[in-house]
Amino acid sequence: MLGPLRADAPRRIGPYEVLARLGAGGMGEVFLARGTGLPETSPGSHPGGGGGPVAPVQGVFVAVKTVRRDVAGEPAFRDRFRREIRVASLVDSPYAAAPVGGNADAGTPWLATEYVPGPSLAQAVRRGGALPVGTVRALGAGIARALADLHRAGVLHRDLKPGNVMLSVDGPRLIDFGIARSSTATTMTATGVMVGTPSFMSPEHVAGARRVTAASDVFCLGSLLCYAATGEDPFGDGPLAAVLYRVSQAEADLSRVPEELRGTLAACLAADPADRPSPERLAELLGPAPAKAFPWPEGVREHIGEYGRELAQLVASGGPLLEAPAGFGPVVVPDVPGLHSVPTLAPGAPHPVYPPTAPVGRDRPRRGRLLAAALALVVAAGGTGAYLLWPEDGGGGGGGKDKAPVKAAGPRVPGVDDRGPADGSGFVAQNAAQRPAGWKPWRAELGAPAFGCSAGEAALVCRTTDGRYEALDPAGGKRLWAADLVEDPRDDQSFIGPTGGVFVAGGTAVPAVHGPYAVLLSGGRLQVRDARSGAVRWEKEGPSGGGLATRPVVADGTVFVPTGDDAGGRMTAFALADGRELWSKALTNADLARVDFRDFEPVAAANGLVYAMSDAGFVAYDAKTGDQRGQVPPEAKECDALLVRGRYAYCAPLDAGNDAPLVLHRLDAVTLAATGSGPLAVPAGVAESGAWPTAVSDRAAVVLDAGPARWVDRRDTGAHDGVYVLDPATGGRLGHYPIPPLAADGRRQLVSPPLLTGSALVYADYSALRVVPIGEDGRPGKERVVPVPGAPGPRAEEEYDRSGGTHLGREIRPPLVLPLGGVAHVVYDTGVVVSVELPREALGTAPDRAAGPAAEEKE
Repeated sequence: MLGPLRADAPRRIGPYEVLARLGAGGMGEVFLARGTGLPETSPGSHPGGGGGPVAPVQGVFVAVKTVRRDVAGEPAFRDRFRREIRVASLVDSPYAAAPVGGNADAGTPWLATEYVPGPSLAQAVRRGGALPVGTVRALGAGIARALADLHRAGVLHRDLKPGNVMLSVDGPRLIDFGIARSSTATTMTATGVMVGTPSFMSPEHVAGARRVTAASDVFCLGSLLCYAATGEDPFGDGPLAAVLYRVSQAEADLSRVPEELRGTLAACLAADPADRPSPERLAELLGPAPAKAFPWPEGVREHIGEYGRELAQLVASGGPLLEAPAGFGPVVVPDVPGLHSVPTLAPGAPHPVYPPTAPVGRDRPRRGRLLAAALALVVAAGGTGAYLLWPEDGGGGGGGKDKAPVKAAGPRVPGVDDRGPADGSGFVAQNAAQRPAGWKPWRAELGAPAFGCSAGEAALVCRTTDGRYEALDPAGGKRLWAADLVEDPRDDQSFIGPTGGVFVAGGTAVPAVHGPYAVLLSGGRLQVRDARSGAVRWEKEGPSGGGLATRPVVADGTVFVPTGDDAGGRMTAFALADGRELWSKALTNADLARVDFRDFEPVAAANGLVYAMSDAGFVAYDAKTGDQRGQVPPEAKECDALLVRGRYAYCAPLDAGNDAPLVLHRLDAVTLAATGSGPLAVPAGVAESGAWPTAVSDRAAVVLDAGPARWVDRRDTGAHDGVYVLDPATGGRLGHYPIPPLAADGRRQLVSPPLLTGSALVYADYSALRVVPIGEDGRPGKERVVPVPGAPGPRAEEEYDRSGGTHLGREIRPPLVLPLGGVAHVVYDTGVVVSVELPREALGTAPDRAAGPAAEEKE
């Protein structure tokens, strides 16, 4: 994980800005750094080790290794280091984190490689134990393909061990190949200290480093896979001499290796190098590359996600992680303004620091490679947008102006609903790895009107107005499963009573899809199901729910749900994997007047915190312990909406009758204290329109005045209805997009809550998807209207007797847009669901519109 920088640590290495410390190696320290877009002022900064300066892509993350002064002072070291950088630059593999720059002539020589945000294989096995057979097969096949690429380039790894295999969301990445050692370093030092890990050497290593061949790397890979499959070193432990002897004789203990793998790994560990399979053959024996998501077990996926969240938090802060004075924890100093979209190198991306004239040894095409996910980091105001990579010639489906493929970003967004991800920010990064395999545009119909939905990679799950859940396949719209948690068939209508009371059939909440899980809350029962099959994994009795917007909040391996009753509200945290109760907190006292009751429940999770509505307004709790961390100030106590974005949280009271203007507060995301002298200065024309916030990013805040709607008894005249884009720091108005007017025959359009995705604002009406590009400075461009085939179109209000209440299944309600993986699932209140590809602007590939509105693209 990331460590703070000491006071004497460098702040810049070559053309890279240093952000944190990753660790130390045999030659020196390793730092996390970010490309500045500025060239190194000293020569020799390209991968070839000499020549003119190179400017790396701004924002690209790298791991930079520096060399100890005593090693750098050896007479022959710099020549050797320069030669090693040049050789390593020949590596071109989607399964290896290749070097992207280096300088052997700097005062402190350095080498930069692609940064892989995830644990090493050693860390993952130590934490979670042996990996499943299917995972070991995919892991081994990926590393074998990396070795094949290395060997074709004339490079031997020479130090293949679990610590040199990093785990990313989409598979393993090999690091530290062909790197220079001190000229005095051999397999054994003069004092007999081993350089490397004995159990992951080959017999040739033990015999002498000059005898190492390509087959030696295969032997080491066999040892590594034994470790992954059993959690133990294949040559045992004990005295060093005994371990080395067993290695030299190829006497590996394979008794605990699963039978399905034993023969293949035994071949890798053959004593005679000629008897070992080639890397290409080994990849064939282990199996093809995964057709869909890499088969990491859930624990490893969570482990990888921790690295992504940590990186997101660091970059969202805007500055490096610094060592604090005694008595304080690490401090992040926000001294890097203006960062918006920060790319992370993904496998197969062109290495941007290689200039066309750099002596990298060859210039072969990099087309047709695997484009995989590195991090889907949804972060934050004041620091970043999404970490997105846009290779010039990336792969994937689609083409043309509207079908440019969304490119890889990093760890997957676990799920999205009408508020966006779990932070409620309304910002959803787009990640190519999340597009369902085999996806094509589709249209489907639910069995009843839709009433709140959530989508993930495995399923799209909707609540219906009759209190049930229905799940669809996000790739093609096929119905996967349905669930009705309420036994009483009479409880099948959702309505608003004559006095304004809201009744939701079955007390059924909006579902939450989170990775492979679907979390349901209905009829006083909390169920966690397999999102794909619908099989119940665990269930708890007692949780409450059923408000119009009530939903489970899922983050950090935890489910947060309301568990109170009419006497008082509570929030309880359960372990997502097995349903263990972790902690519970009261959100109200028991003597509140009925008029003071609100929906006391969790509303968002971010920054290691969970946010809930209490009788004191919004409160922040530590997600792991339940300890209170923050509370809104008195002037924000009446807030009903909360959007959390990195360092900031935005809240606003929602006034259905529009008797009061919009008041938008900008708060500290941890303490929920006010960050300025008062609410943002929202222009009067916007504030008085009845607008309410739906999305926020570092570039823009979005508020929506949905116009008059009979079922919420708005007294809005509709004079100012539409979508407003505001400055997230000041509240100043940047743009306005009206809602389509009422048709001459009385039919009307309503629009979905607008979300921010990539570098655009996205929302839908009953006929089309609406996309507004957002420039780097937050200024919006011209709205583009993209028709949605199969959409129901504008509709007239249904006439029926409303004296006994407003039946929500018969009312015209806004659609929902659920954007994920470059695809938008548009859910209409009628139960029609249409899945379409997002236009280019919504993926982050649109040109900057910083100068203001631009001309609309023609359809």
